Amino acid sequence: MDIEPVRRGASGITIQHRTADIEAASKPWKDDLSASQIARRFGVSPNVIAGIAFRNRALFSSKPRARNCRPHESKRAPRKDKTAMRDRKPDTIIIPPHKFDLERLPFAKRLLELRPGECIWPINDGSPFLFCAAKTAGKYCQHHQSRAVAVHRIAKREK
Repeated sequence: MDIEPVRRGASGITIQHRTADIEAASKPWKDDLSASQIARRFGVSPNVIAGIAFRNRALFSSKPRARNCRPHESKRAPRKDKTAMRDRKPDTIIIPPHKFDLERLPFAKRLLELRPGECIWPINDGSPFLFCAAKTAGKYCQHHQSRAVAVHRIAKREK
């Protein structure tokens, strides 16, 4: 026969999962004490009280949650003017089309048609996007690799 050990708290009160103990724990709950305060009285962890309250919702009414303890801080900050957002330019660098890109246009492929070892440099700005697809050992062909490095150096100098 398994006998559950009895825990004795500082006040000498014990708690087990019996109806009398559950009702005894529900009284301080109704007096608006927290689970940790009730747990200290019974000498158990707050999780035990929370578990009992969860399983016996009829005796443990739900407590309203405090959404914001500081109501004066609950106001949202005023929104910025939306016209200021429209005037802001993106930080992207637009690279103009190159003669090489225009020559590669008949051989261009869509992204899903590209195979490993083909250049993934976009050569147009319309729909559908087309990519260079020249043979390469890396991501870009030699021409587009040199253009990418040059653009990076220019952007670095401007900062």
